[in-house]
Amino acid sequence: MSRRRKRRGIGSFILTLIELILAIVILGMILGAFAYYFCHLEKVSVEGTDLYTNEQITEYILDDEYSNNAVYVFIKNKIFPKHDAEFIESFDVEMTGLNSITIICNEKTILGYIVTEDGKYIYFDYDGIIAEISETFVDRGYMRVDGVTCEEPKVGEELPIGDNQVGYLTSLIKILQKNELMPNVITYDERERITLRYETYSISLGSSINLEEKIDRLLRILPQIEGMYGTLHLENYSSQNTDIVFEKEDSVEE
Repeated sequence: MSRRRKRRGIGSFILTLIELILAIVILGMILGAFAYYFCHLEKVSVEGTDLYTNEQITEYILDDEYSNNAVYVFIKNKIFPKHDAEFIESFDVEMTGLNSITIICNEKTILGYIVTEDGKYIYFDYDGIIAEISETFVDRGYMRVDGVTCEEPKVGEELPIGDNQVGYLTSLIKILQKNELMPNVITYDERERITLRYETYSISLGSSINLEEKIDRLLRILPQIEGMYGTLHLENYSSQNTDIVFEKEDSVEE
């Protein structure tokens, strides 16, 4: 008696499972038919970047013969998101209506860049990680760093100057940004010393020792050297050694 009940229970479970699967299949077919007939893509909006035109982004995302359907584009980019466009970390595709989508471009965060000997630009982020290697120059006020050599740069790797120096470089750029002191170029030499180069003068900061004290002192001195030509030496500055020298140079008329 118990075996028959057990068999009936198993049979009932299998039947219920089959009915559930059929219901899901039928519902999927209904939704698919609805999407096919009523979700034809008519409007595409692009947000989050000015590095590419709306047409370029649209062609990049809508890249196959089925991309004339809003639901298809939405689902496809959730399952197979694109992430190989220069300077773009990722794309989000959102349905804003039955016949419209919005493509949101999430740009990579970039702090500065290095120019290689062959004319390429190595862009790095706030952690000193190489974010992009490109032949394209992006004019957005990113800090240019000279004196750093990358023999075999790879996206995702740290700048080849050591962890401590990466921290020094990125911290310095952040401080300069915060205080609106961004120079034309930051020069990094083989002895791990940094020089800031502005239009008419340079500021030699030396190593990362007493960096905050140097910047604090720099803020007070800058108004006095505006328009002058030469180099301000802060490399040896500290609370114990407050001697600061401005090495003047003759202006060069072009």
